[in-house]
Order: sequence, then C-alpha cells, then structure tokens
Amino acid sequence: MGHRAAIPMVVLLFMSLSSTVVAHDSKEFTVLLTAEGHVPTSIEEGVLVETDYLFFINVDDRDGVSHRIQVDADGDGVFDGVDDLATQWLNGSCELDESGSKVDDSCMVTELFLLSPENGLLPGNISMMHQIRLESGTNETGFYVIFGLDEHTEPQSEPGFSENGEGRADESDDSLVALLFASMIGIAVIAPKLINSEEEE
Repeated sequence: MGHRAAIPMVVLLFMSLSSTVVAHDSKEFTVLLTAEGHVPTSIEEGVLVETDYLFFINVDDRDGVSHRIQVDADGDGVFDGVDDLATQWLNGSCELDESGSKVDDSCMVTELFLLSPENGLLPGNISMMHQIRLESGTNETGFYVIFGLDEHTEPQSEPGFSENGEGRADESDDSLVALLFASMIGIAVIAPKLINSEEEE
C-alpha cells in the first residue's frame, strides 16, 4: 500500500512546485483625484496585469466637492449602462466624532478597484470617466487604463549565477523539475508490478 500512496504524493509535490513558479502578487496602483484632474492622466501598457488593483484617493480638499470614476466595462462608449461599473462618490475628508469614528458611514475618501474578469473586465484598453461633482454641476474627463494578462515569468540571470551572484538557482530548479518527472515515470512503470506482487502474496 505504501507504494500506491507514493504516486499521488509525487503528483501533489510537482503541482505545488509549479504553482510557486508562476505565482503573481497583486499590486495596488495609486490614482490621485485632484482639483485639476487625475494623476496619472492614463495608464499605459506594461504597468498593470489582471488581479492588480487601482487605488483611487480623493486629495481635493475643497468643501463640498466629490469625485467618482465610471468604467465602460462593455466597451460601448456609454459609462452608465447596465454592465458598466463605478466607484462611490469620494470626498476629500470625512467628518469624525470624538472617538475618531466616521459620523456618516457611507462617506468614503478612497476605493480599491479590481482589474479582473471576475469584476467584469477583460485584459485590454479600458475607458474610464473621471467625474468631479461641484455645487454648479459635474465636470467630466475621460481617460484609459491598459492592463494585460498575468503571464508572469521568472527573471533570467546571467549563465551560472543567480540574481545575487551566489550559484545556479535556475539550473537547480530545472533539475528538480526533471527529477520529479523522472520519479513520476519510474513510479508509473514499477507500480503495476508492485501491486501485482502484493496481490499474489
């Protein structure tokens, strides 16, 4: 029975090794919402990938002014459609009581926005609208954000050296993967013989 249990253990070990090589840590990219507009004005290709976040923060300290971002999720040029998305209206600050808690729980200064198919967005060029709500009305400025597929690859170093110059890290990883493959093939070949011999006993 011990030989039979070894097969799934090797498979699980290989799967866990593979997942660590291709993992991507999500990051938050800050977009400042100011009295003059938003910074940066747009986000070009190569900066963000799916599962990254946009971190919108209102730094406009004018009284009674709030900001919002609308997202044309379906790419039809309309920003308030059924499938489109939007942040909450963000204020420059929120009133606090004597204990430091918000007087109005719905008051928000910041919002995280996920770039991902699970949020209704596919990789590519996404059109957005920055709205600034004033007493006299609402001003709007369009911009775009490009995010790509999460195709994370390990950085390549000089032959024979890792990034810190201390050995052959890439080669050892390749050797480990090759060893696991060889082990799996070996187990697949000898397992039937072992099982048959145990049954005969």
